[in-house]
Amino acid sequence: MTMYFPDMAFMPLNTNLGMAGKLDGKVAVVTGSGRGFGRAIALSYALEGATVVSVARSKHELLDAERSILEVGGEVLTVVADLSNLLGIKKLYNETMHFYEGIDILVNNAATSSWQRIEDITIENWDKTIAVNLRTPFILTKLFYPSIKKRGGGSIINISSRSAEIGFLAELAYCPSKFGLEGLTQCLALELKLHNIAVNSLNVASTPGKRLKPTDLTLEEANKMPENIRRSYADDLELVEHFGAAWVFLAGQDASGITGMRLETAEVSDVLKKGGSEEAYKRWRDKRIEALYRPVEWPKSIKYQTKEGGWEELVF
Repeated sequence: MTMYFPDMAFMPLNTNLGMAGKLDGKVAVVTGSGRGFGRAIALSYALEGATVVSVARSKHELLDAERSILEVGGEVLTVVADLSNLLGIKKLYNETMHFYEGIDILVNNAATSSWQRIEDITIENWDKTIAVNLRTPFILTKLFYPSIKKRGGGSIINISSRSAEIGFLAELAYCPSKFGLEGLTQCLALELKLHNIAVNSLNVASTPGKRLKPTDLTLEEANKMPENIRRSYADDLELVEHFGAAWVFLAGQDASGITGMRLETAEVSDVLKKGGSEEAYKRWRDKRIEALYRPVEWPKSIKYQTKEGGWEELVF
């Protein structure tokens, strides 16, 4: 199902990125795909022939993402839903299953963070972050995995970050949610292996010299920022050109390939460029992750992100 809105302005995309059809016939649900990392992943899947189910809270951002996908000849079902609550989660599931027999790929990318320290964060802030970042991936997996199983297997990718490795300031809920997401990934990899479903976590990455837009920074807010800040953020095409092959490779996994791994986007991309899928399988197939805690030096100061998208520093 596609929707087209001719009254919305958009920037034409470079359609010379290449379409090899590696995901032809696949249906991919990508949450949080209205902007940023999720949007670039959705676009890379569309370029390889997948039907994309694009979901986020912001209708405006989703329709803009939809236009980008249609511009490269992709197929997209746009679902406006708040995944912080069960009503929104069921809306996504019901609409997807209404239009398609099931899905093959689930990317749990939607995330939120209030970027507040303990004096400012509320219990409601904390609960919402845990709900979106951890509870929702669990529920979506529980709802969708039977259809992935029925279609012969597929891939679930949980988007993680360095916040799953070490604590950061102003991430009192975000870090625990990402630590929890890693545990969920490991458990699901074990439980779903016999159903031929790969489950991996994937760290975000940005292109050289650029950074990702902050998780809760809307496109509208980003466009109002000073030009030097806007130019510091990686755009969709930059991300697709650098990392699209890595995202598509992981989307094509099942339990006979790479599963139960914690992977980094940049590393997967580099390995594929240097040694292809053969090298990737050599490194990561038939392996899973065990978390190891080790002491590191206490920092003299730490910079942390603010909810406005800027940075502050705490000196110890």
